[in-house]
Amino acid sequence: MAIGSVERSLKILEYVVSCKNGVRVQDVSERMGISPPTAFKHLETLMKAGYICKESSNRRYHASYKIVELGSSILRNVQAREIARPFLVKLMEKTGMTVHFVLKDGDEGVYIDKVESARTIPTISRIGMRMRLYSTGFGKAILAYVTEKELKDYLSNVKLEKQTANTITDAKRLIEELERVRENGYAVDNEENEPGIKCIGAPIFDYTNRVLGAVSVTTAASILSDQVVETVAREVCHVAHDISERLGCKR
Repeated sequence: MAIGSVERSLKILEYVVSCKNGVRVQDVSERMGISPPTAFKHLETLMKAGYICKESSNRRYHASYKIVELGSSILRNVQAREIARPFLVKLMEKTGMTVHFVLKDGDEGVYIDKVESARTIPTISRIGMRMRLYSTGFGKAILAYVTEKELKDYLSNVKLEKQTANTITDAKRLIEELERVRENGYAVDNEENEPGIKCIGAPIFDYTNRVLGAVSVTTAASILSDQVVETVAREVCHVAHDISERLGCKR
């Protein structure tokens, strides 16, 4: 679909949303200055996508609740960030490491917040940036708690490409790694996404007890010895638990 056509569909959607009693094909045609067949095509496309619905009795189109769901998702993400922020700051102060808060979005994670100090090492991450799940600490923490079907779909959709010499690119090995994550309650990115960088991630759950995202700490690999990993992981898990609890999780 051409950009101009997409823009017109969005304008039609905005028009439908603004009309309390719905719209007819003719209404859209006159409002947008397009032919009735073209108006019908746009409306049907929006309906197939789930953004509008049509009453069989009067053939009027109305906005669907999918619009509300999208708005709710945005608000939920904003709320989650606001709730998590003070916990992230405390975790940074306790560990002296860069702290990330990531939400799962499809087959990737999106950085929602990042807390660092003058002592933390610089990282390429930035708020809004999307990142792989299979090669990151936060990502493996998320994947360990998705449903069996979600994990199967993920492995079917995502190519496990090598990022470093340590990246797990075999699906069976990744599944075994995720089992260990569930046993420990946290995941470790052992220089799997970026050479010289290690991360520890723990899952965050929402009020439905579904995994929503994860919190993680990032630092130089030389700092995270096995003993340090266990100590820092406890702090990360505590913060993840506290954030989940504030989000209504009852796990």
